Amino acid sequence: PGRVATLVEEKDGITWGCAFQVSGTLALDYLRQRECTLGGYLTDYIKFFPRLASEHSGISGEAFPALVYIATPKNDLWIGEEPIVETARQIAQCRGPSGHNVEYLVRLAVFMREELPGASDEHLFELEGLVRRFVAEANLSIGALLGSTPRRIRRDSHENVRRHVSFEFTSRVPEKRLRCLHI
Repeated sequence: PGRVATLVEEKDGITWGCAFQVSGTLALDYLRQRECTLGGYLTDYIKFFPRLASEHSGISGEAFPALVYIATPKNDLWIGEEPIVETARQIAQCRGPSGHNVEYLVRLAVFMREELPGASDEHLFELEGLVRRFVAEANLSIGALLGSTPRRIRRDSHENVRRHVSFEFTSRVPEKRLRCLHI
């Protein structure tokens, strides 16, 4: 089976990621069908705080509303907490309709290291290490599981600038915050 990382509510949590502007009812209807009808997720709007804005990005640096999809324990596919070794073993062995679980996990860990080098997600990096170990023990190739390297999305003219992670914005984050679920 495929696995996904999802957002769950956590009072003191922070979620790092990318926001994409989606327009048109066709795209939103597709997402609603995929995420809500098939996936069982709930939707919510949260305040998204851009990390970096430039004069060329079209983003002012102010928070803006972003649509997120959230899983709950009522979801039929909800696994919840389980031992990290068990999670790693399944990720190393399985694939879903969108690709191998190893690819999703490793690319998420790479994103965190490259885009947010000052942020730490101990669970994610421990899980990645275990998965890499299980893949090696099975004599599988990480490169083959990852496939071709996707092209990066150019966000703004500062793409090549290494950014210092600042947690100064956390005082502006509302009480209802989200975090990544332990995959």
